[in-house]
Amino acid sequence: MAAAAAEQQQFYLLLGNLLSPDNVVRKQAEETYENIPGQSKITFLLQAIRNTTAAEEARQMAAVLLRRLLSSAFDEVYPA
Repeated sequence: MAAAAAEQQQFYLLLGNLLSPDNVVRKQAEETYENIPGQSKITFLLQAIRNTTAAEEARQMAAVLLRRLLSSAFDEVYPA
């Protein structure tokens, strides 16, 4: 359980870095996000959206990423 909580905390940090004005930080965060398996992305994104104690910006970013994932990369999440 502690490992899952630590991974979710790292994901919140990743969401924050995706919003960074620093191009280097943002690019690294984008690469890290792309390397997360689709099923894990769904879990992390849904948890971030539902967490009312998380920063509003992180929750909004998670909602946008979830929409993108479901609309453009659906096969990655639910392979045929």
